Amino acid sequence: MVSQPGRARPAVGPGWKQTVPLPGHVRLVWHTSAPFPRDLPLDEFYADLAFPGPGGGLPYLVANMVMTQNGEAAVGGKAGVIGTRVDSLALTRLRVATDAVLTGIGTVLAEDVTAVLPESEAARRVAAGRRPRLTVAVLASRLAWPPDLLSRRLFTDPRFERLIIAGDRSADVPETARRLADLGIEVVRVRAGADSRPDPAAALGVLAARGAQSVVTEGGPHVLASFVRARLVREYFLTTAPFVVGGDDGLRPMAGDVGGPVSLSRMSRIEHAFTDPATAAGLIEAFERFRVLYPEASPASGSKP
Repeated sequence: MVSQPGRARPAVGPGWKQTVPLPGHVRLVWHTSAPFPRDLPLDEFYADLAFPGPGGGLPYLVANMVMTQNGEAAVGGKAGVIGTRVDSLALTRLRVATDAVLTGIGTVLAEDVTAVLPESEAARRVAAGRRPRLTVAVLASRLAWPPDLLSRRLFTDPRFERLIIAGDRSADVPETARRLADLGIEVVRVRAGADSRPDPAAALGVLAARGAQSVVTEGGPHVLASFVRARLVREYFLTTAPFVVGGDDGLRPMAGDVGGPVSLSRMSRIEHAFTDPATAAGLIEAFERFRVLYPEASPASGSKP
């Protein structure tokens, strides 16, 4: 599936999401404590995720990213085209298991993201003691966005809450601020670094003040790198799709300085075997869960595998 000179890149990703049906089960191939290998009914896939409470006054932060086999975090600028519908389910189950979603404005600009949960998944949240509606927090260095951005689902869909966490070092476009106010979307200012980006710990502090005990960040890659550099990410969920695209402009799941080597201790690996609708070849999509270990500190307290 690598592009060739003189030829358009083949369509990958979107067709899979639309044509590959959800399987009846996935395969647990490795786990720190549960029996393996064995098949898991799809209803059990990431269905019992449980995370520890806050540490140091900040919510327990997990990250969820997707990449191609050669490490590209986006195809054509979009991450949502990489995984199958099982990857979409993994993202949903992580949202169910946490109190808030944290994403960067770059991801919002690139994709028409939303955070609506199916009724059955909202019921899981309620059963776990959480509110049925998600809160989505968008990190932004400044409020200077394209005019049509605030018309997208992330800002208009009434089925989830939203919050803007912005840096305090930049001037904004008054029209953007006014439209956010008209939509009833709160903007919270926090300290920012020299690059005007919100300080990671300060951003998590905003969510902690609103009662969040666990948070999932869905990137983008620069946001994730900044939270790893701040030593705040505790677990890392990574989906690897069975294709490559190639090119000089590929963006890795973590883009930027992460403060030196960081170890990832695998907690589980789950595989989804399916047939490629384009070639009829058997392919495998992998879902891995890691505990993040920082060399300068003792390992973070573990969560339920």
